[in-house]
Amino acid sequence: MAKFSSRYIFFSTSPRNPRLIQGILKVILDGGLDGKTYTRALQAQFYNLYSESDVGVKGANSSKSPDLSGRDKLTRAPQSLGFLQTQTRKPLQITAAGKQLLNNDLFEDVLMHQMLKFQLPSPLHHETAQNKGRFYIKPFLEILRLINILQYLTYDELTIFGMSMTDYRNFQVTVDAIRQYRRDRKSARGKKSLKKLSDDTKYAHYRAIYADMIAAGNIATRESKTTSESQFMKKKLANLSDYTDAVFRSLRQSGLIVMSAGRTLSISPIRQREVSYILTKIERKPMPEDMARSQFDKYMFNPELPILLNDNRASLQSDIVSFKPSTFIDRDLDGMNTYELKSVLAKLRRRQREDRVTAQAKRLKERRDEDIQNILAVFKHISDKEEGRDGPLMLEWNMWRAITMIDHGDIKGNFVPDDNGMPISTAGGGQGDIVGNYGDFQMIVEVTLSTGKRQYDMESEPVTRHVGEVQAKSDKPVFGMFIAQDLTPTVVNYFWTTNILNHKVYNGNVDIIPMDLATFVAFFKAASHKVLDASDLLSIHQYSTKIARKTALAGQTENDWHSKVLDYVQEVAAVE
Repeated sequence: MAKFSSRYIFFSTSPRNPRLIQGILKVILDGGLDGKTYTRALQAQFYNLYSESDVGVKGANSSKSPDLSGRDKLTRAPQSLGFLQTQTRKPLQITAAGKQLLNNDLFEDVLMHQMLKFQLPSPLHHETAQNKGRFYIKPFLEILRLINILQYLTYDELTIFGMSMTDYRNFQVTVDAIRQYRRDRKSARGKKSLKKLSDDTKYAHYRAIYADMIAAGNIATRESKTTSESQFMKKKLANLSDYTDAVFRSLRQSGLIVMSAGRTLSISPIRQREVSYILTKIERKPMPEDMARSQFDKYMFNPELPILLNDNRASLQSDIVSFKPSTFIDRDLDGMNTYELKSVLAKLRRRQREDRVTAQAKRLKERRDEDIQNILAVFKHISDKEEGRDGPLMLEWNMWRAITMIDHGDIKGNFVPDDNGMPISTAGGGQGDIVGNYGDFQMIVEVTLSTGKRQYDMESEPVTRHVGEVQAKSDKPVFGMFIAQDLTPTVVNYFWTTNILNHKVYNGNVDIIPMDLATFVAFFKAASHKVLDASDLLSIHQYSTKIARKTALAGQTENDWHSKVLDYVQEVAAVE
């Protein structure tokens, strides 16, 4: 049982992406840990297996304390949402809810059920003495209600007001504060910086929440030593950012929420009926904090609670029929159980989302100037760090848009889309971010915002493996492009080396062309006004391979190879 000291909504940031909980559960199953006694040794064993796996993990680093690192992975979100039982000297067990989460077709459904049960305080999470009585809320239920009543909720509004809503009985106070904030922004537009208004509002809002602690000089924090009000507030707002990001991602993964390009959340129109049912039928009062742990666990581990509209067979069948899936269903709906119906509906929704992405791709091929400018604007937001924690996700999505626009290959982005075709999460482990099929060859594109040693540790070997494994299975040329905000020299060296060497495991040398984001943007600007043939892209690969060998034989370095290849890339894109 843990205590939390924050005065805003607390939620686990490990893992930050709910999809990675699947990876954790798979490692437990594959490693034979399910049912084994939960000890420090098991925590360390789990972490070592997790670090070696490619299930939802991209270049996991080693840990000096594998037991602590393992416990962090197991006891945060997986336990808080009822997917794992993790109690000392009891069996580590994947719960009924956890088993359902492993089924991709049921992922959104079971996540939604579990999120709606998460509450503060609870038998798992208790308030500290100085916060006693401040929390009385099911956070995801009430934030969903906020979005529904206000029609939308911006990321700033979620951060400032949604996250400070700690008692559902003060719900209307939060609604009124957001409406006032919107009026303030409308009045300030064109007169002063909206970002400064947002920053000032956030600081003043949380300064007031912590006023009694600041006045009493109680400004020490668990994470680090703070000796002044500014240090104290900086730490509190940094933690707030972490929790907001975790809540934001979980809301989006539920499938009920869609996002606009401006990071604004709204209810998916095709899920409005479900949301209305949730807000009408689900009890707003949290379970008693002093409820027996065994009873609370029984409640949390049950994926059939709370009872939602999509647990109703008639409702599921009606939703399925609305898709008119005559060629998709090979069985009579009446002969299916509830979970089979949910699986069919999930597949239909996934197909509809893919159709939205296909429609986006079709439009991108038209090369409209407004789309070109939007792609460039998103790249600028990413470079300026205005996308926050969603930077990697938006980079992957925007790179897919850019590459789709500038050539005629079949470009597949492996991001997970929402009902609007906007990205929910990045590509999972074990696959390239973007895969381009050009008939006679394939191109794998990987993107990252990591820098320095972290970039080398997380990207060099995994990217080589992704490209190499595709190449080993193909009878056609395969090469990669690696695009980073800032390139680390050791990564350039690594890819030059993999290009020179002949790898039996990958059936030849592995060509990966690294470039920084500014270089790619320059390439995109030129290429968006020129029709690139598949042969143009293939020539880049051929040139890279030739120059890699030539520079090696001449005793030159990776810098010689890299500069020559980038010059050739811009030459290919140049408008004649």
